[in-house]
Amino acid sequence: MDRNIHFEKMRETSNIVIPLIKDAYSRIGFQNKYLFDSLNYFVNKRTNINQCLLRPYLVRLGYELSEKSNWVDITYACAALEIFNISTYQSNIAFDGKNGILSNTEKSNQFISSMISLDIAINTILKLERSFGKEVVSLIIDKFHVTNSDIYIGQFYDLNELTIDNINLSISEDDYLAVYLQRCEKLGGSLTSLCFEVGCLLGGGDNDLLNNLRNIGRTLGTAGQMVNDISDFIYSESEWDDIKGYEPSFSDIKAGKVTYPFFHLLRHISGAQREKILNVLSTKQIDKILMEEITKSLCQYGSIEATRQIVLAYYKSLKKEVVKLPKLYTRDLLSVAFSSLLTNKYFAILRNYAELIHE
Repeated sequence: MDRNIHFEKMRETSNIVIPLIKDAYSRIGFQNKYLFDSLNYFVNKRTNINQCLLRPYLVRLGYELSEKSNWVDITYACAALEIFNISTYQSNIAFDGKNGILSNTEKSNQFISSMISLDIAINTILKLERSFGKEVVSLIIDKFHVTNSDIYIGQFYDLNELTIDNINLSISEDDYLAVYLQRCEKLGGSLTSLCFEVGCLLGGGDNDLLNNLRNIGRTLGTAGQMVNDISDFIYSESEWDDIKGYEPSFSDIKAGKVTYPFFHLLRHISGAQREKILNVLSTKQIDKILMEEITKSLCQYGSIEATRQIVLAYYKSLKKEVVKLPKLYTRDLLSVAFSSLLTNKYFAILRNYAELIHE
């Protein structure tokens, strides 16, 4: 299938859902400028012109894979999942202090915004009670709470298990990966799974389809989180360049986080280079020259490729799960959606960078 069709469908979904998201936030905090600005900090980033939102699109796919065609009936659900997603950005930035959110007040305001956003998401889902019934909407809200718990457990791993201050760099790669992949599943897999499940539940899909989509969502989201971690190493000219749409380059390193590519590098690099990198993690200070040096080292020592191989394993697992789905047009759209795990711009940029190094 032509990838352009996939993006057209995603853009079509976003164009209808974005006004609902903006409207939901317009009703909250308008009486206080600081509250309104804090709430809308990420809303504005996520709903700018021509933005393609993945989560609402996945809800739509889950619905259409249940052999329902009129997806506009569930636009509030699509909006609710993006609002839920926004709540995770708000809490994450409160913990990490990324993207210029540095003062205690700013961090607190973003965390408060996260809690409010979760309520907004639930209130948005409740709008579907009249059309789909209280039972299914109540079940979806229960799943919201389970997913929210998963995400904060993932945040706990992020802040307490996988930082330079807490991690034992002498542990085996298998032991490290066990914690890292669990963190990726909690942060990325749980919400992606929820998107598919919500669409399937509203579409009246059976338990086999629901379980199939749950597995696909967790696999896709976990691998997607790894790809997101790779994107942190895309060197940019400006300190606040925003390649991912919500945070600048090397923000994980500046927070002292040890994601898999960095762990792999630290296990394979030695001597003065290793000490220099460890110092960056400890001090959380890095300049542009060192950014380039780290990106170069990640390519030279195979850390990017090692990460890609793990993502490839998830990709192969996804292919096996997708063939279990009904042979629908929507199944082809889903296949295109997860193919971007291996063809995304982050791997492409780093691959080009690696080729320049070896010339």
